[in-house]
This record gives sequence, structure tokens and C-alpha cells, in this order.
Amino acid sequence: MTSQNSVLGLGDAVTDDKTPFKSHDAEIPMAISEEKFNGDRLRWNKTTAGFFLLGVLASLPAAVTTTASNETFSGLTGLYEVVASASAAIISFGGPFLIRYVSYDQCTILCTVASLLSYIICTLPHPLGDGKENLAGPVIGTILAGFVYAFGTNVYLSVAAFFPAEAVLGLSVGSGFGIILGPLLYIGLEAAYKQSWRRTFLTLLSTVVIIPIVWWGLVDKTRRTAAERSRRESGSGRAVAENTQPLGDEAFAESSIGTTDEWSLQAHQAGNLKPGFGPKRSRLQLVFKRLVPKYVVPLFLCTSSATISSLGTSPSLQTLDRLRNKPEGDIQFQLGFLAYGTAQFLFSTFSSVYHIPLIWIWTGAEISLLAIGLVQLFYPFLTYYGVWIVVMFLVGGCVGGGVTNTNYKIARDFQRAGEPDEVRSFAMSFAGLGNFGGDAIGGALAILVQQLSTTRLVPGPRG
Repeated sequence: MTSQNSVLGLGDAVTDDKTPFKSHDAEIPMAISEEKFNGDRLRWNKTTAGFFLLGVLASLPAAVTTTASNETFSGLTGLYEVVASASAAIISFGGPFLIRYVSYDQCTILCTVASLLSYIICTLPHPLGDGKENLAGPVIGTILAGFVYAFGTNVYLSVAAFFPAEAVLGLSVGSGFGIILGPLLYIGLEAAYKQSWRRTFLTLLSTVVIIPIVWWGLVDKTRRTAAERSRRESGSGRAVAENTQPLGDEAFAESSIGTTDEWSLQAHQAGNLKPGFGPKRSRLQLVFKRLVPKYVVPLFLCTSSATISSLGTSPSLQTLDRLRNKPEGDIQFQLGFLAYGTAQFLFSTFSSVYHIPLIWIWTGAEISLLAIGLVQLFYPFLTYYGVWIVVMFLVGGCVGGGVTNTNYKIARDFQRAGEPDEVRSFAMSFAGLGNFGGDAIGGALAILVQQLSTTRLVPGPRG
């Protein structure tokens, strides 16, 4: 998720004066003296606030349904993650292609409606008898929550390519904060409603209306218009013709829809600006030859390991009664997830200021934490619940650092390479595939861990 002199400043034009770049139907004034870039650091302004809130609202339904998953999917907590992340992974792969044909305004409306339905439908299961309930409501509601998280992330990362650096960083930090806010709201409301998770879900419906307010009220209209124009031209094929023509400096500035930055301008002047998508360069080639091996695979391993720890190992430890000095009831699982979400937010924020884009480091640390948790199931050496909370905190921290630094690295690498707007925007929108794909596979493996451990292992402290 950056630069020197604005590697992530995808929306900042670098000129020698204060002359604005014009983009046919949008004029974007870029007075450098008024909008100084502090390198690639996170700054608080209207852009940051808008994208921060979009990140929170995109992740909130998924965070709430995750916190409730040990109640809504009792005994099959990992099933929740399979359901949520399978839909998210599909959207993460197909979303960047779909966005070319659906306007960003329509995408925002779609996210709003899906968020609304996710909360409502989750509350609809009916009893089957013998104390069992139909899981159809939670399954469908969870699918919608996963859709909002993945599709919203795709859409707003794509739009962020037309904004200054803090848009991408604000979105990442907001997404991390949503993972804290969801458990806090859920735990607090459920306590107020005497453990009625359905009333808690219905109360959270009120948060949905904030999505369109933020999109149309806080996100700069001029840059939204520029992003929409680029999307239309990319979908119609017009952008291919424009990006493959040789351009002079003035034409380059105008065709870039006001998003020219110092790295891209230098690349163009040196003759290094790459062409856009066309017959000789397809989106699928970019995905499988560059995005998947370099960015998706390490993030996939990182998030899948975290999911196994949080939704497989953690509830299994609760069922097997492996830890001492623990709280009673499902609050044990909920506090663990809260620690996970808190660390994800803190590490995501830290990574927005101090970047560690060696993403395999985050992956290696996450796999090591997974191994610790699995050993704990068989030979408990983390005797106290408080120690496990620390482990869950570190699990969430590695996810936050891994996701933020992966997004940062994609933006930085593609911008430094002199990629045109449509390529950078597509690459950014594809950044979530490793995240949600890892969650889906991790959820399936979490089911395996939970089922095997609770059926094959003897409850109680061991070792």
C-alpha cells in the first residue's frame, strides 16, 4: 500500500507550477504547495476520513457475523468462514472484471443493500426440533456479509487509484478498525439484550445507511468522476487505444485523468511508460504471471493460517477446556476474536506509517503461530487463557501487517513501473484475492481441525 515523493500518490499530479491537469469532464487542481505529500505516510483529511469509513463499513458485517459465528454455527465455527470466504474469494477474483461494466455508484448501492440483507437474513432461522435450528438464514446472511467485504474492498481500492496516497492507507486502516468495532458492538449489544444475538443483528441495521452518506458526502466528486470515466473507457475498450498511442508530455498529463505522479511522469519521460491492456496484454496474463505468484500466494498463506488459528484452533481449545483461568461461556471465543481484531487494526495502522513490504516475513510469522496453536491442542504448554489471548493478538497482528503491506507493495511496484491508470486500478482491485481466498481455504481447514480435535482428543488439561 506507496513511495518517496508519493509512490502511492496515485491521485497527485506533479508539475512545476500550480496549473491543474484537465481530464475532459473533470478538472483536478493539484497545487503542490497546498497539498504537500509527506512521502507515503498516513495523513488525516477528508480523503482519509472518507476511505477510512468506507473500509470500516465494508468490513463491519463480516466482523459482526464472525464474532457471532460460534453461536450461529454452533460446533461448526469453521463452516462460517468457508461460507463467508468462499463467496468473498469468488468476488475477489471476478469483481475486478465485473467492475468494468458496473458504475461505482451502482456498486455502492449494491453494497448498501447487501449489508442490509445480511443482518436481516441472519436472524431468520427457524427451529427444526430437538433444540436444532435451520442454518439457511445464517448461511445466506454470511454469504452476503462476505460479499460486502470482498466487493466493497475491490471497488474502493479501484477508486483509490485516483486519489492521493492516504486513500489506500485510510481504507486499509478502516478495514482493520472494523474488525475491532464489530466485536465491540456485538459483545456490548448482546450483553444489553441479555444474550439475544438476533436483536443485536437487527439493531446494527442502523449502520448501513452510513455507506451512501460517506460515498456521496465525503468522497471527492471530482476524483470519483475521473475514476468513473476511466472505468467506462476501460470497459468499452477506448482506454486501450489511448494508452497504446505515443504521447507528448501535455497529452500524457491530460490522458492520465489528473492522476499523474512523479514516478509515472519520470517513467513517461524516460520512455518507460507501459501500455495498457490490449491484444498483447490481457488482464488474465497480468493476474497469473505477476499478481498471483508475487502478491497473492504469500498473502493467501498468511490469511489461511490466521483463519485456522482463529476459527479452528481457538474454538477447539474452548471445547476441549485446555486453558486455565478462562471466562465461562462463548465470551471466551469472542474475547479472543476481539484481541485478534484489535491487533489487526493496530498493526495495519503501524504498517501505514512504517512499511515492511517483505510480505514473506509476515507469512512466516503467521505459519509459526499456527504451529504453536496446533501443538497446544495435543500438548498444552500455554497453560493460561491470558497467554492464548496474546497468541491471538499476534495472529491478528500478522494479518494486519501482511494485508496492508501487500496492498502497499502492489501500489508502489506498479506505480514505480510506470503502469497506466487502468492497469494500476485493476491491480489494486485484485489485491483482495489472496486475503479472501486464504480465508476460504483456511475456513475449510478450520472445520477439519475443529472436528478432528473435538472428536479424537480428550477434554481437559494435558501434559
